[in-house]
Order: sequence, then C-alpha cells, then structure tokens
Amino acid sequence: MDSEAFVRAFDVIFYGALGGLDIEWRPHYISYMSNKSATLQLCIDRNCLILQLFHIDYLPEALKTFLADPNFTYVGIEVGGDIEKLRTEYGLECSSSADIRELAICRWPGRFRRPGLKDLAIEVANLCMKKPNHVCMSNWEARVLNENQVEYACIDAYASYKIGHKLLVETGIMAS
Repeated sequence: MDSEAFVRAFDVIFYGALGGLDIEWRPHYISYMSNKSATLQLCIDRNCLILQLFHIDYLPEALKTFLADPNFTYVGIEVGGDIEKLRTEYGLECSSSADIRELAICRWPGRFRRPGLKDLAIEVANLCMKKPNHVCMSNWEARVLNENQVEYACIDAYASYKIGHKLLVETGIMAS
C-alpha cells in the first residue's frame, strides 16, 4: 500500500484516533549535531507505515492533511521534538500530540525517573521489545532499508501507539 492509500484508508477508518509516531535519522558522531530525518514511522492499531522522507521527491498532500488533522493525536517518546524536526526539515505540521513519557510520569508519580520506550513498553503495555544498538545506529538514509531496520522502525511506532492507547484511550482520557 502506498502512502496516499494508507493515509486515505486510515483517515476514514480511524477518524479521531491515536497514532504512534517516530522518526529515524543517520547518526551524527558529533553529539550536538543531527542529520536530517530519513524516515517517518506511523502506526495506527496494527498497521504501520514507514515513509523514507530522505528519498521522496514530494510529500503527498494527503500525508500533510493527515498529519495536520486536529482529530488525530500522535504519541511517542519526546514526540514534540520529532514533530519539530519534521516541521523544520520538511514543512510537516502535526496539530495534536502527547509525550508518552510525560503521561506515564504524571500517571504514576515516583514510579519512573526518565523511562525510555523499551521501559514503558514492558511496564505499561506488557510488550517486550529489542532495541539493538547496531540497528539504532545504522544508516537510515539507505535507499533500501534492511529487514532489521524495518522491524525496528515498525516496533518503535507500534510500541508508541500501544503505550499511548493504554495511557489515553483505555483510561478514558481520550475517546476511542
């Protein structure tokens, strides 16, 4: 399914829903510098889209509209930073987002200090996930992502979605 079809289908099926959002970029070995976002990962329910922004000639209007729709809330760890990176690098806007780390810290004061996605996945959503460093630090600008990168990207977006769903939808904070 291409990105236009994915967006159109989910805009209808999951109107007013929650989506996991994450981005990846090729690591920069100078700690205070960052390369341009190479991929955008979205997950709604059990459906994931990996968009290779680094190799795309144009951004589909349907994607821009979908991301900017205030009826969708995008969740992830430090998702605001990801959204800001998407805005400055590609002109993409997201109207509504929630940081799942902050939500978990507010929900369970004193339980977490600064949990990562892997920590929240097991504690909140009962998901055990691998985050191999060699995949995390791999070349996300590659024209063809390898199987490990695709799996990693989908798992990150899916875990963000599941954690957000547990914290927002299943608690009644957000309607399903």
